[in-house]
Amino acid sequence: MERDTAVFRVMARIAAFVLAAFYVLALIVDRAAGVLYGLLIVLGLAVLIYRWKSESQLFVSQVRRYWPLALAMAAPMLAVMANEISRLQFSSRSIDAPSRLALFALVLWAVSRIPLRYLRHLQWAFVAGAILSTIKIQVLSHGGQNRYLTDFIPITIFIEMAMVLGTYSLFSLAWNSRQDKAQILIKVLAAAAILYGSYLSQSRGAWITIPLFGAIALFSSGILAKGRKLAVAVLIAFALIAAMSQAKLVKDRIADARNDIEQYVTGSNVDTSIGFRFQLWHGSVVIFREHPVFGVGVDKYRDALADLANRKIITPSAAVYVHSHNEFLFNAARLGLFGIAALLALYLVPAYYFARDLRHRDREVRAAACMGASLCGGIFVLGLTDVVFLWWEVFPFYAVGIATFISFIDKKKTTMAAAQGAAGKVLPIR
Repeated sequence: MERDTAVFRVMARIAAFVLAAFYVLALIVDRAAGVLYGLLIVLGLAVLIYRWKSESQLFVSQVRRYWPLALAMAAPMLAVMANEISRLQFSSRSIDAPSRLALFALVLWAVSRIPLRYLRHLQWAFVAGAILSTIKIQVLSHGGQNRYLTDFIPITIFIEMAMVLGTYSLFSLAWNSRQDKAQILIKVLAAAAILYGSYLSQSRGAWITIPLFGAIALFSSGILAKGRKLAVAVLIAFALIAAMSQAKLVKDRIADARNDIEQYVTGSNVDTSIGFRFQLWHGSVVIFREHPVFGVGVDKYRDALADLANRKIITPSAAVYVHSHNEFLFNAARLGLFGIAALLALYLVPAYYFARDLRHRDREVRAAACMGASLCGGIFVLGLTDVVFLWWEVFPFYAVGIATFISFIDKKKTTMAAAQGAAGKVLPIR
């Protein structure tokens, strides 16, 4: 028994180290996200195999409790399979990334084996990840002089996930003593650094998620009268947007967008950055109307665009793009109604689990719920102007984040319940 306990402690420490390394390195080192994600799955399986009789029962219990979440994570893979069955054409490449997201149950199991005290230490991995991401974009953009597009992950996707790490850093202030000024300063600086990094990125899609993070924080704070929350959130969002809009890079990007829209509306030039988006959005709607149930397939989107160009619906220049710059339209075109349903499940089911605890009476639980809601909300909003889940790194980032904060919330509630029981009080957890 003592030997088993020691083995489990070692496994828990290894899992905690791998999880921390994920938040530090996933956006910085090519393939790190995939390797570390795979290690978490292997560790989860190792725990099951090592003590199958007792651990398998706990695993099955966890799956029963979170089966809607596990099903939502598997939904993108199921949508791809539905399309391929309808066409009787099968490709392992098409289900590669979504199938790994479908392994979420094992990732949640591995993370749930990590003690609460180790999960709290992740706050410093968030800080390190945000700071390293700021350094990365500073170097690759040469201090904002150039707008680098990608290294192993596109700039818009990279900066959004880096901003999410900065948001985690701020919310994790609730995991510390309010008297520790040094920790507060470090986390605020990390969040401010990646906000500066978002400015250097010149990513308009990522900028529009900043007010969302502020609104989540404001809603969960409980410091405002209920009837005034929305009004104040809107005012703060507009004030932040107004402040950022005065910066040169922001003003230049907004001016470019305005010019592109004017050219598209007048028809003088539809092949601009925004013009391509408008064409691809329209083209995706046309494809969806013609293939509403299953879509054209993951591997047939480019062919469908070429057909639209031949029919003069979009220009040949627009037909060369690999995606439609909108997550929902892209999934609708490729996977039809199944794709839309899968994407809604992927966003809304985990968001529900976090939304119910945004006003929890415990500040640590509330903070973890804010982190999870920021992850779901941030990627959802970015998906309105880009295709986020086209890139492999997003799948493990999303799955690991949800597993981390679900596990933290569960463990914290269990600790609170145990403390209440020891004190002779039985109070509702929520």
